[in-house]
Amino acid sequence: ADTTYINNYRPISLLNADYKIFMNLMAERQKKILSRYIHTDQNVFLPTRQLKNNIRTVLDTLEYCEAHPEKQSTLVFLDAQKASDKVNWEFMRQQVKEMNFGDKF
Repeated sequence: ADTTYINNYRPISLLNADYKIFMNLMAERQKKILSRYIHTDQNVFLPTRQLKNNIRTVLDTLEYCEAHPEKQSTLVFLDAQKASDKVNWEFMRQQVKEMNFGDKF
């Protein structure tokens, strides 16, 4: 194909690179503020937190229950599902707006 002819260029071939750059920029911007909105018990998706911290929390809770048998306690374990399939996008838009991320976010 003639490289001097603009119609021979396929903008979609650049889309993947542009998208990756944009998403990396957005992720870096969000990292700075996400910890303000994500509870300390949520240990995934943040670089300073690890899933193994939850295991330590469970072990500490079990030890506490054993050390205090006079207190009634119940542990409930819930199965995590793929969250992206269950997202209420209207609710998410509202939250983003209330957190002042801006209309273009």
